[in-house]
Amino acid sequence: MKSLFKNIEGILCDIDGTLYFKGKPIQGAIDTVSHLKEIGMKILFFTNTDSKSPHGIYNILKDFGFQIQEDEIFSPIIALKEFLAKHPSKKLFLVTTQEVAREFQEYDVIRENETPDFVIIGDFQDDWDVNRLNRAFQHVLQGATLLGTQGNIFYLDREGNPVIDTGSFVEMIARATKTKAKIFGKPSKEYFEQAIELMNIPREKLVVIGDDYESDIQGAFNVGIRAILVKTGKGKYFNIDDGKKLPNMIIPSFSSLKEYL
Repeated sequence: MKSLFKNIEGILCDIDGTLYFKGKPIQGAIDTVSHLKEIGMKILFFTNTDSKSPHGIYNILKDFGFQIQEDEIFSPIIALKEFLAKHPSKKLFLVTTQEVAREFQEYDVIRENETPDFVIIGDFQDDWDVNRLNRAFQHVLQGATLLGTQGNIFYLDREGNPVIDTGSFVEMIARATKTKAKIFGKPSKEYFEQAIELMNIPREKLVVIGDDYESDIQGAFNVGIRAILVKTGKGKYFNIDDGKKLPNMIIPSFSSLKEYL
């Protein structure tokens, strides 16, 4: 399998479930990131985390001991803000965490009786209130455009238990209003294309590494990039006999990469 890395110059690397899981780094991941950088591998830490600001994600990794730069992180919040920068006068209704909501202070976030242009659904784990979703539903019914920060159906919490995720809520509102949401995170093809552009490396010299088949592996295949599944996080539940197209490589954990370089 060393041939897979023969011409690889860059990695689109998932974070949660790949570099850390259940609130702590996966064994060997910190040293592996440092080693990859030492041999000249370019890495973009490419995540679907939408409960944290990009700076918050950076602080988590830095506090764990990962040697990274903040501009090496690409999250759905970054992609969403790039989109909104093209629509500066639009009014927003947010269903997000307070930390993420602060990222949009420069925009016109509506008050109680106003009508938005965009409804943004993200992770809102710090205020699980169904009334927020119902208001979002009503705004979309009245013509607002539905924006979803990412498309994951569920995630694994700090105890490893499955928890319903942003994509499920976005899909629910889209179906209820008979509309189509614009998704900014994985597995959106546009999100992967933005990451490729940031890397400034030809896609045939890139590889995606992650633990989530639907978001990471299928997303990579959709844009013609090779993909490696790690058997940590969600990856431990992947069944090679379920009929899905297999990743180019399946490895026990991120630290296993050293064996193939």
